[in-house]
Amino acid sequence: MNPNAAPRAICAPWWRHNAPLVQRFPTLTGEHRADILVIGAGLTGLSVAIESARRGYDVIVCDAEAIGAGTTSGSTGHLDAHPEGAPRALLEKLGEQDAAAYTQLRLQAIDTVERHAGTATAFTRVPAYYYSESADDAKEMDQEREAAATLGLDVDACDRIPFPRAACGYRIRNMARINVVGYLDHLVDIARELGVRIFEKSLVEGPTSEPCTALRAGSGRVTFDHVICATHCNFTAAPLLFAATPPYQSYAIVAKVRDLPDDALFWDNSDPYFYARRVDGVQEALVLLGGADHRTGTGDPQASLDGLEQWARERFEVDTIVHRWSAELFEPTDGLPMIGRAPGMDNVWVVTGLSGIGLTVGTMSATMILDAITGQESALHARFSPARLALSTDWLTAQARAIANVAERVLPMSAVHVETLKAGEGRVGLVDGVRVAVCRDMQHRVHACSPVCTHMGGVVHWNAVEQSWDCPLHGGRFSPDGIRLYGPPERDLGAAD
Repeated sequence: MNPNAAPRAICAPWWRHNAPLVQRFPTLTGEHRADILVIGAGLTGLSVAIESARRGYDVIVCDAEAIGAGTTSGSTGHLDAHPEGAPRALLEKLGEQDAAAYTQLRLQAIDTVERHAGTATAFTRVPAYYYSESADDAKEMDQEREAAATLGLDVDACDRIPFPRAACGYRIRNMARINVVGYLDHLVDIARELGVRIFEKSLVEGPTSEPCTALRAGSGRVTFDHVICATHCNFTAAPLLFAATPPYQSYAIVAKVRDLPDDALFWDNSDPYFYARRVDGVQEALVLLGGADHRTGTGDPQASLDGLEQWARERFEVDTIVHRWSAELFEPTDGLPMIGRAPGMDNVWVVTGLSGIGLTVGTMSATMILDAITGQESALHARFSPARLALSTDWLTAQARAIANVAERVLPMSAVHVETLKAGEGRVGLVDGVRVAVCRDMQHRVHACSPVCTHMGGVVHWNAVEQSWDCPLHGGRFSPDGIRLYGPPERDLGAAD
């Protein structure tokens, strides 16, 4: 990677439309020493760094790109403590005591965000609604509401859900919405005030050996007592973690509408589910909507985005679609996040598998990780341990998809006629008998590189929405010209040969 190159983001979210990505901190050079090295300067990494510094640790944070280039900026800014897979499922999985404790941690995370929030974050407390578009689900929704109350959420029944086509559901009080880029910038200010040393454009090598007391970063090296991988994806060498947290793509749009919904969070019980919120208060009739998730590198990104837009137009009087983007998330196969000590490593800690609720779970992970480092572990630490077994049917399904992707390397490929590629199109195939990932970018420039991901050999697929090469195996993402953007890979795509 060229440390002097302009920073590149993995997606172009709404929050960045008037806040360009810039590098504010130096690239790490030379030898450095810290009590704790945090890899990743998104919401999770900065939250961990702030908590560490407040407990008296000397902290270094390194980000592979500029702060704001990663997952946090791609978020839609929902802050809620409702289980993503519905309350009854969480109770069945964890039992009442641990499920309630988990929910309480997420509620406390919202409080923490509120305490940290500055004026540019637009933090606003709003209610949330979980609903179904089918009146036949009324009994089920009543049962979920009762389960949500058991978890400790402040819920009540509603005769009417203030959202188009909603037939039944319930309200959760005291949730929130936020401008995630504004919040990220404010976390940077807090971290600096606490003496945290921050480095950008400083890719850290993934921890692979035990004991792990030093890692290369940028063009230098950091020695430490503990290293915390807060990159959203698994950034260790633990193969089970890759299998247990497969990557997914989610889509979002901002629409200008004539019929602005209540200022609240909304999501339905479909699979995958759709969700919505106002962009801000009442200044503009803008609604932020998301959904249409699918496994990274499979499916059709443009079709998913078109489907989300159709869903929006069927429910609102849409004047125009103002903005579109997609973002990557990592879904734990057993539905629970991975927070704790990396398998087989004494001083390496990881936060991954945060699914679509990373703003609250990433925030709460700061306390959990630091409690574990200081020997104050609770029952939830064992529940969320990255070393727990995840060999379920879902895990096996994820593995089957991974094996199918690797098989693409040996299966016959079709020829790609570069001259027929339109601006924004990309394909993997044979060019003059050579296997290549070839695309024509939006400026009509042709790029050709190896289609083999530099992480563990997956075959990349073209993402027409974000104009990136995405690896279905473990979520690595690359620019049209093969430059690493995100994920476990530590190197750019190779040259086509």
